[in-house]
Amino acid sequence: MYRQLIHRPNTSHIRQELMALLTQAPFKTDYDLDCKAMQHRTYEQLGVLNRWAGSGSALLRDRDRLFSALEFAAIVNPSLFHVAQVHYGVCLASIKELGNHSTHLQKVIDSLDELASVCAILITELGRGNSHLAIATRAVYEPKTEQFVISTPDKAARKIMPNVALEGVAKMGLVFAQLWCGDKNHGLFPFVVPIRSERRIFPGIHITPLPGNSALSMDYAMVHFDEVRVPRANWLGDTATINKDAMLVDPLADISRRLVRSLVGSGNASTSTAIGAAAVSRVCTWTALRYAVQRNTMGQLGPRRSVLEFRSQQNLLFSALAETYAITCLANQLVADSQASNVTGAASSTGPMTAPWATINRLAALTKTVAIGGAEAVILNCRRASGAQGVLAVNRFREYEDLVVAYASAGGDNRLILLDIGCDLARRSGDGSLPSVSLPSEFGGADALRQLAKFEERRQYERVTKGLAECQAGDKESLPIWNPRLTAAIDLAKIYGCRVALERLLESAREMGENGKVVEALATIYAINHFGACLPYETSDRALTCAFDVVLPQLDRLLDAFDLSPIMVSAPMASGDYTAM
Repeated sequence: MYRQLIHRPNTSHIRQELMALLTQAPFKTDYDLDCKAMQHRTYEQLGVLNRWAGSGSALLRDRDRLFSALEFAAIVNPSLFHVAQVHYGVCLASIKELGNHSTHLQKVIDSLDELASVCAILITELGRGNSHLAIATRAVYEPKTEQFVISTPDKAARKIMPNVALEGVAKMGLVFAQLWCGDKNHGLFPFVVPIRSERRIFPGIHITPLPGNSALSMDYAMVHFDEVRVPRANWLGDTATINKDAMLVDPLADISRRLVRSLVGSGNASTSTAIGAAAVSRVCTWTALRYAVQRNTMGQLGPRRSVLEFRSQQNLLFSALAETYAITCLANQLVADSQASNVTGAASSTGPMTAPWATINRLAALTKTVAIGGAEAVILNCRRASGAQGVLAVNRFREYEDLVVAYASAGGDNRLILLDIGCDLARRSGDGSLPSVSLPSEFGGADALRQLAKFEERRQYERVTKGLAECQAGDKESLPIWNPRLTAAIDLAKIYGCRVALERLLESAREMGENGKVVEALATIYAINHFGACLPYETSDRALTCAFDVVLPQLDRLLDAFDLSPIMVSAPMASGDYTAM
């Protein structure tokens, strides 16, 4: 019954096929591998996944298989999720979307399809953090040779954190650089650049492995380009062309619009991240609750009673369960919405205010922030509820937390996304899109939950807009007006995103008829956690108690809907007998 909320239609056979891959050697659990061995194993797992898919292009043509594969990867190895979503969803998708067809480029695609090379994205620069508006790497067009010469102008422009440092694995790079042609900067474009073969690094490319063990434990590096030449066919020019006079002609005719279009792959990245965050939330919730149902307490308050009888544990774990259902429903809706999941790269007239991601695909970017923020809360609650077991590496909470922490910045920085969306919401002053609303007089049912969410959103809106003078995005004089409101704008966008998630969960409950009462109880928990700050304690405590009492008898069925198993999760505390570890 609850499976329809968790799994997209017609994907059961895909999940079964993916589960069968766990019998292959690269997926065997081995806790004694050193860092480089683990990285090699991740790329071996990617090879298994690619053989199952047939090719990267085949995977991109079937979005159910693509996102099911990424869910699977996030669960079995978050590092695999990272390399797979970058290789397929960002790099290969961008090459196919933006590249101009040629025999040469088709060979590049064939190489990536066959996984003869793994593709990494090289965009973020050391001295510019996540500011894609200020990329300094240059690609200068040379008319005589019809080549682009890619150079790193200074130390601050070195590309940081692409996964290209590991010896023995061939790598291709999707390198973002400012295109110079006819002594003029025409904006940011991606270029396909061979980085290394299995045996050597290619001339002009300088790779400095990053020391230490970072999130997701990948072969991160800094990369410097010293006049690296690539053929014109490796330029992903989209609709832009270079004419016979060696002048660039771009129909977009605007650097901000070109930036947004060049980052077309970030829509897939946002959708993938939402799917991955929802998947690891399910694993952590499933693991923590399976452990909790086996635990008894000897405390004087209730000796020899299950810890799940205690409201404090219910508050932690049922809140995690409610959050998991909410972000899973929202992520699945994003995949189902073809307009949202197939990115358009359409730019606004003014361009992005602080970062491009919300401009590229607002719904995908918003869903990504809601899913990552929700997953952070889920993992924290599950660890807190699990005591010492929650700290042990073998139980994998920290491993999943690595994915969530990394993708709060990767694939679009969450705070910058929320900042842009929050400021945009605030600028809609007086358009009637957010009417005044009061707290619900009686608390119970879907209508009251919606009213509560709208009340909190309106409260945050008034916090941001009180005394707000009109200003234009990008106006240099707007900082004094906006600066005191930036934190409030982020909070407004968070509440807006969580309201969208609540609406999706309540719609799912309505579609289930009488069986939706349990889902409505989960929605009640979610709503009070996110929108209940102004409710009287008596009201919120009573509503939570009633919701917990509805959820508890249905707990096994709610968890069974996840379709997880100890073989897939491989965390000792999630096994039938955690004392056997």
